[in-house]
Amino acid sequence: MDYVFDFLLICHLIALGVGAATAIAMPIIGSRMAGATPEGRTLLGGISARLGVNSRIAVGVLVVSGGLMIWLRYGGVDGMNIWFWVKMVLVAVIILALITSVIGRGRVNPAVLGWITRLSLLGVVIAAVLAFN
Repeated sequence: MDYVFDFLLICHLIALGVGAATAIAMPIIGSRMAGATPEGRTLLGGISARLGVNSRIAVGVLVVSGGLMIWLRYGGVDGMNIWFWVKMVLVAVIILALITSVIGRGRVNPAVLGWITRLSLLGVVIAAVLAFN
């Protein structure tokens, strides 16, 4: 079973990297779009759309691999400490921000959602370290 757990952990960490890279790259792309030429906006818009898809896939991989790792290593969530639950709340905030960005496109300030996502992601990493050290 250790091989399965290790594989899931690698998938989890790669997905975390994809999500973090997207959270960092999207504001940079957004700031460049404002002053870009129409061709540049089209190019940056395509990159932004691809990163958005990648981040949604990454969140799915994180949820599935994280759940499976908890089940394999601990047999479930019984006995998890407070930092685990803090992490889960922050994961829920990230998922809600992603859903809001898709549903509320054009009505919700992407900069605010970006900050919510980035700060929640930072909190997730800190809480995970404290939960599983």
